[in-house]
Amino acid sequence: MGSVLTILPLVLQNLDHGRAWGILTFKGKSEETAREIEQVMYHDWRLVPKHEEEAFTAFTGKAEDRLNLVPYPPLLRAMILAERQKNGDTSVEEPLLNLERTRMRPWDYPAKQETKGRAKGTPV
Repeated sequence: MGSVLTILPLVLQNLDHGRAWGILTFKGKSEETAREIEQVMYHDWRLVPKHEEEAFTAFTGKAEDRLNLVPYPPLLRAMILAERQKNGDTSVEEPLLNLERTRMRPWDYPAKQETKGRAKGTPV
């Protein structure tokens, strides 16, 4: 959902539509900048009367209860515990799998490959 900021009617002959810009609000989070509403046939945008706008944007969602750590599957857990025992680790701490997603930028890979290639040099 979003709030419409500007509407520019196009008054050309045989043209029955215009252009509109608005701030998108989704799950209580609003974008900082306005953007053009390209496809208004979808229900992503709704005109909210001014007297209802404050109540509409004052959305409080429920707290996100996400599990970041979960136990390993049984076979993998047994393998980790056996590896610990083999290395002489006497900790009784249960191995947990971290579900937190690490952010990687896919466009870093070509740059890293390019610098790696430069470091080695090219044979003549």
